[in-house]
Amino acid sequence: MKLHTLIGQCGIAAALLHSCAGGSTAAALPEGDTIRLTHARNITMVRYDGFTRVTLRNPWDTTALLATYLLSEHPEQLDAALRSDPYAQVVRIPLRNALVFTAVHCGIICELGKESSIGGVCESQYINCLTHPVVDCGSGSSPNQERIIQLSPDAMIISPFENNTAHDKLAALGIPIIQGAEYMESTALGRAEWMKFYGLLVGAEEASCTLFHAVEQRYDSLKALAAHTQRKPLIFTDRLYGNIWYQPGTESTAARLYADAGAAIPFSHSQSGSVALSAEQVYTQAHQADHWLFICHAPTAPTLAQLAQEADIYTRFKAYQTGNVWVCNTATSDFFESSPFHPDRHLSDIIQICHPQLRPQHPMHYYQKLK
Repeated sequence: MKLHTLIGQCGIAAALLHSCAGGSTAAALPEGDTIRLTHARNITMVRYDGFTRVTLRNPWDTTALLATYLLSEHPEQLDAALRSDPYAQVVRIPLRNALVFTAVHCGIICELGKESSIGGVCESQYINCLTHPVVDCGSGSSPNQERIIQLSPDAMIISPFENNTAHDKLAALGIPIIQGAEYMESTALGRAEWMKFYGLLVGAEEASCTLFHAVEQRYDSLKALAAHTQRKPLIFTDRLYGNIWYQPGTESTAARLYADAGAAIPFSHSQSGSVALSAEQVYTQAHQADHWLFICHAPTAPTLAQLAQEADIYTRFKAYQTGNVWVCNTATSDFFESSPFHPDRHLSDIIQICHPQLRPQHPMHYYQKLK
């Protein structure tokens, strides 16, 4: 069987049978050198002679793997590795014409100095970091397959979701699908450390390690600054979407970042992602919270009066009544592009909101107070 046919079949199998990816193998791989990861728990990278094997743990079922990748500059030399791990996706690196579905991944690739490796994007309205023209492949949940075929990317970097079947059709294209699941890490630095994976993909491994070290040092310094605060202000987030009001679970990166900033959330749902609640549930648990934070995408941020018109229940919260409502407007901020891999900036903002005496006159990165 020709290698390119085998690669295509492995790509389809890995996408459709991701719960089996990286399972039992026909033959053990030789001993490799594990790439050191200090905070990330859902990814393992091991370097062998001629390739790097990357395994992603399924964050929704930690007894299984989400995907396995064999990254190589010379994939034609990987016959033995393919036989030992038949469900792995082979990815030729460095990527030179990637389709990137999110602003998050575009942001880190651009910051690593590899913007030229991005050939196409989805959700282009949220992406501000690109300076060269790329192919717009439409919605991330339902991308334009004709444009993808015309682009012929060497890989597609997506953000997976639990029980999501929206991208199943993409597997039939035979293009490696990179599951960018860093947002399911349980700590902000764990999420940020995935930049080392993206650095490997685009040929910027050294730059990604240097950047992460700097981010880690700044984050730890800010965390130490807030560690001895006596009062822990309560924070709730987001806005109503129909009848649903999403809040961070206690194991989420957001909740743990708030804790590192000397704050807390008034919820006890032990999930690593968001929890879907009703307006009544949020009010019951958060009406006495000190600060309300949310993200919007609009030409101008809403006012307190506009929020009151949107939903009367907003006015019953202490944070609204005391004017402690903070917005991050992604139309004028690079929050989506930079904050996942710069949690130090996000942490700095939360400390300034909750403990302004600790960082007086320091400029905010993302949030502004509503009027």
